[in-house]
Amino acid sequence: MDVVIVGGGFAGVTAARELSARGRRAVLVEARDRLGGRTWTKDHDGHPMEFGGTWVHPLQPHVWSEIHRYDVETETFPVLEGLRQAVVSDGRLVDLSDEDAVRALAALDEFCAPGVSLFPEPFAETLGPDPEGLTDRSLREQLDAFKAEPALRDWVEGMCCTIAFGPLEQSGASEVFRIYALSGHNAEQTMASLSATKLVKGTRELVNSIAEQATLADIRLNSPVRRVVQSDGGVRVELESGESVSAPTALITLPMNVLNSVEFEPALSEIKRTASADRHAGIGMKCFVRVKGDVGNVSIVGPEAQPINWLVTYAHGPEGSWLIAFASNPKKLEMTAFDDVQGMQSALQPFLPGVEVESIVGWDWTNDPHALGTWCIYRPGQLTQVLPDLRTTEGRLFFAGSDSSNTWRGFIDGAIESGYRSARDIDHHLAAGGIAARG
Repeated sequence: MDVVIVGGGFAGVTAARELSARGRRAVLVEARDRLGGRTWTKDHDGHPMEFGGTWVHPLQPHVWSEIHRYDVETETFPVLEGLRQAVVSDGRLVDLSDEDAVRALAALDEFCAPGVSLFPEPFAETLGPDPEGLTDRSLREQLDAFKAEPALRDWVEGMCCTIAFGPLEQSGASEVFRIYALSGHNAEQTMASLSATKLVKGTRELVNSIAEQATLADIRLNSPVRRVVQSDGGVRVELESGESVSAPTALITLPMNVLNSVEFEPALSEIKRTASADRHAGIGMKCFVRVKGDVGNVSIVGPEAQPINWLVTYAHGPEGSWLIAFASNPKKLEMTAFDDVQGMQSALQPFLPGVEVESIVGWDWTNDPHALGTWCIYRPGQLTQVLPDLRTTEGRLFFAGSDSSNTWRGFIDGAIESGYRSARDIDHHLAAGGIAARG
């Protein structure tokens, strides 16, 4: 073997394929019984539901390239035809006309304007000038200084909650500004890139298509890692089963929050260890909620004071409806358990008065030991203090993953981008050490 890859999310699987294409042999070890990491397509009630990462868009160049490569079918979601848009403002439901929706996007443009100079070239690896200290500012601080009419301001706040997927005082304002910049400094395109396109058969189709072309890789599921030992001769990855795998190099694709759950010898850099201990801010809850009757096609936003921050129709009909609920801070939900029907029903009343909840399905990523959080949203200051080091090679150890992507961080696209980069760097490292590829 030329490399041991730790983690079978999109970063690890992409790296395995790219290394195969370069004639390098890899063994990929994944703790779960499936590939995909924080993406997970699971069939339920006749629907392929995404319990994790979902959305893709042409503005995300790496994932879109892979979609075309494997001829993966996409679809618009949410369905725009007959879509009822609304916001919960000051505790009451306010419907948004088409004109109101345009004004809401204009408000988002205004909110994100301070960050335009911070990310003038968002696909570059350098930041623009930051005289106002935006990288150290939280979304809560930025919103408190933002002035707009109440309903529009609450809509912007609700979108910030949904993007951050964590408490606003713990989420960096620069994270929203970054996504806005990557979307062409345009609010309408930002909304499209965040939630306009999904894969018809689910993310599993794409990750499995990539894995099938990793022809020189041995992919082992149910193989959690206990310890990674680096020496002059190579890297030994010890599994919890007692087995170990060795190679000249290793690629670590674990989420930032999980790095400290594996023992490294020698220890990782202090910055990596501190970042993992502090964690990123993403602790939100996404779940599919089955309700009685046909509630129609809705997209309703709520500010941070609400226990739910975005409610959108997944499927609806006379026999019942499936909704997707996003809660940026699950502590605000008065739910005794993840599947507490009564607690969820109470949380949904401001959005759909009188709605009756029948069941809930989803996954608690924050308490998943292989994730310890949802998608990566940096805390104030972490962008400049943490990001460069998370990607830095340490001896024979290389690092990849959506959490350390410079561009679409927290997205499937960012994971794929990092897989490209790390495979190239590992190949160059092996070649420089005189280890020839197996063409």
